[in-house]
Amino acid sequence: MRIIEAPHPPSLDHPDAWAYHGIGRVAEVVAQETWGVSDTAMSANDVLVTMSNQQYADKVRLVAVEDDGGGDGGAPAVVGHVVVILPTQANKHLGMAEVQVVPDAWDTGTGQALLDAGIERVRAAGRTTMLLGVDFGEEDPDETEWVTASSGKGRVAAGLPAIRLARSLGFECAIVERKSLLELPLAPGALEAFEAESRAVAGDAYRLHTWRDHIPEDWLDAYAALETALAADEPRGDQDIETDPWDAERVRNADAQHAARGNGYVITAAEHVASGELAGMTMLLYPKDETREYAEQEATVVLRAHRGHRLGMLVKAVNAQALLEAKPNAKRVWTWNNEENPHMLAINVAMGFRPAGGCAEMQRKV
Repeated sequence: MRIIEAPHPPSLDHPDAWAYHGIGRVAEVVAQETWGVSDTAMSANDVLVTMSNQQYADKVRLVAVEDDGGGDGGAPAVVGHVVVILPTQANKHLGMAEVQVVPDAWDTGTGQALLDAGIERVRAAGRTTMLLGVDFGEEDPDETEWVTASSGKGRVAAGLPAIRLARSLGFECAIVERKSLLELPLAPGALEAFEAESRAVAGDAYRLHTWRDHIPEDWLDAYAALETALAADEPRGDQDIETDPWDAERVRNADAQHAARGNGYVITAAEHVASGELAGMTMLLYPKDETREYAEQEATVVLRAHRGHRLGMLVKAVNAQALLEAKPNAKRVWTWNNEENPHMLAINVAMGFRPAGGCAEMQRKV
């Protein structure tokens, strides 16, 4: 086994695309092992699109390959990979990484070789803090040893190979994010009831806008301000992260990447009628491929000045109805929340989301 940098091909049909195809296969195996389905696994096309976009972060992907070949068409067989992300707009002290290894390769030292290589890339870039995301599935009822986030909120099984490895290399758990699953359809009238209850509180002070696959140009700056507010307000535990600001150009960039990855989205935003300001929004992202039956809950935020009016539940209930119109075959919605964000967790639980695992954000100085 050896670690090499994945070549960046011009397309997935190019001979150099073997590494991206291999990463996609590893991601699917790991997702099946962790979540029981491959819904949110990164595909080869996702890798190509995100690696082609280096506007807000420098990114590199390293792959662990078997020397005896074994891949498609005689290409090297990829058994694991690490992505290293070095933000370039804010957080220039930070390097972020994620390691994925096929389950039967953890005991061969592949995970450590990849993480060691990732640490060296972060160090070589002059970064001083490193974050490592470790995904995990539903809790094993027989588990007895846990690693708890430094805040005391959220935990991860101490015996997971990636957690054992991270701790052996000096990483500590800075925060735990919960991954939750909402299974569709909901009971008839449930979303409409959530909407009605929330509208009764919000009253006429707010009007809603729902956008599909495109944010009107007149709203780009306001939408970017909400993304920045989310980055500023989101609980971070002991993570050494600063706010990464958004602007209209960054929103356009994100839209272009969604389209290139074959995804559509619905956004519902709440406008404060008196001021004309966007007070909150939520976004659901979904694959346009009709064989894929899921969606992902992306950002949800309500500005501090407008909290207390049930806007969070209102935009989520209306947006969920918009999702069912845009993607009627959706059977599952996945979402992430920090365990230190009880308000948004409560909204999701009320809607019917159930815990399905999570991600431990491990941190160390480099």
